[in-house]
Amino acid sequence: MLDSNLKSAVIQVAVCTLANWGMVTSGIIQGFPSALMPPLLGSGPGLHTSVHHSSWIVGVTYLSASVMCLPGGYLTDWIGRRWGLLLLNLSFAVGWLLIALFPLSLTALYIGRGISGMGLGLATSVGATYTAEIASDSLRSVLVMFTPVMLSFGLILVYLWAFLYQNSWTELSYFAFGLSMIPVSLGMLLPESPLWLLNRGRAEEALQALQRLRGTSTPEQIRKELDNFSSIVKDKKQTVSWFSTLNHLKQPQAFKPLLIMNVYYFLIHCSGVSIVVVFAVDFARDAGIRAVAYHVALAISLTRIFATFLTIWACNTYGRRKPAIVSGVIMSVSLAILSLSISKFLILTPWLVSILLVVYMLSSSLGFSTLPMSMMGELFPTDVRGLASGLTASMIFLGSFSSVKLYPIMVVTFGSFPVFMFFTISGLFGTIFIYLFLPETNGKTLEEIKEYFIGSTKEVARMRNLFQQEEEQSLLQDPESDNPA
Repeated sequence: MLDSNLKSAVIQVAVCTLANWGMVTSGIIQGFPSALMPPLLGSGPGLHTSVHHSSWIVGVTYLSASVMCLPGGYLTDWIGRRWGLLLLNLSFAVGWLLIALFPLSLTALYIGRGISGMGLGLATSVGATYTAEIASDSLRSVLVMFTPVMLSFGLILVYLWAFLYQNSWTELSYFAFGLSMIPVSLGMLLPESPLWLLNRGRAEEALQALQRLRGTSTPEQIRKELDNFSSIVKDKKQTVSWFSTLNHLKQPQAFKPLLIMNVYYFLIHCSGVSIVVVFAVDFARDAGIRAVAYHVALAISLTRIFATFLTIWACNTYGRRKPAIVSGVIMSVSLAILSLSISKFLILTPWLVSILLVVYMLSSSLGFSTLPMSMMGELFPTDVRGLASGLTASMIFLGSFSSVKLYPIMVVTFGSFPVFMFFTISGLFGTIFIYLFLPETNGKTLEEIKEYFIGSTKEVARMRNLFQQEEEQSLLQDPESDNPA
């Protein structure tokens, strides 16, 4: 039994690594401005342009990502998770190749970043959705963290490249193209999601896919898990009607997690996390560190991936909520001290400011900013998972676009201190929101998570009915109370 469990774990880890490989390229895309800006703004050889055009080169990626998220989520519900993964990696490959082949063309740079953004829009939802659907209950909490881990690894690669070769962004484009071709070449080896196949009424294919994922030779060994999947689907074939899928969003198990995820991500953007990902060097300079800004940016990216692994351990030990709450508190405190340092109310040495920045990145990545990305595949029910993930991802990238466009303007207009204080207050509100509304999903089956949202809604309705009954009884006992004085 131990050997079969080990074999199943190895297969699932390998499958999830390949399925989330696109997140490495996603990390490079988001951190690419660190390598792109110096030559674009005239400090290196090649194409030079204005700050205005440079900001749009950064922003067009997030705009195309947000546009692609909505049809992309529905598309992956229609064509399947495996084909969705292949499509996003093809988008990455085409975008990077275009940028690499025409390094002196501003138009090619716009188009290449836009095409890459389409893949980015798909990557955020498809990888997490596929992972959550193919993972066993005992491994899901670990495997869904592959999405932020691979993203962090991509950020490390691009910041390391920017640190060593600040003006060689064309070579970086070729490198990213090569990385994108790995999942394109191997993507068809992935088994399709058994849940998606069952939802389409393809039970025999679902059985075969689950056997491959668990490394078993006989259906009897996975019959119980397949029956659990079948209970989630409830023997209904997935509809391809857009209006029917939208109708399902009215159900409590769909609209409640959708609302929670979108508010959560809004508060993450407002706390400055997405800005650090794109403008790590500028963020370090605005915090008061100029001489070693590139060193701090690289340290921040290394801290992010360390924090992601630490999050995996913390979530397996303490669940999801506690690490997210603790990380939110530490993040808010470190931001508050940084704000006071920027305002000169506190006089801190550069190395202490550097430590605070690393603490901020470590704490924000320890649950606060990494958990929602990994939880999207868990919280949304199967019949709307693609669409709900697409809607959420669309709002994420619209928030990222707004952040990267507004951050430089806000710093110039108001100064660093008010901006950092805004980050601090947003982080505090985000922590309170987690405490009040984020459910615990660690160790829960997808069916249990679904029943939580249905059950909590039933409980609210029960309390409302109880309150109305008490009011009616009170009126019956005191009929004169309604009479005017």
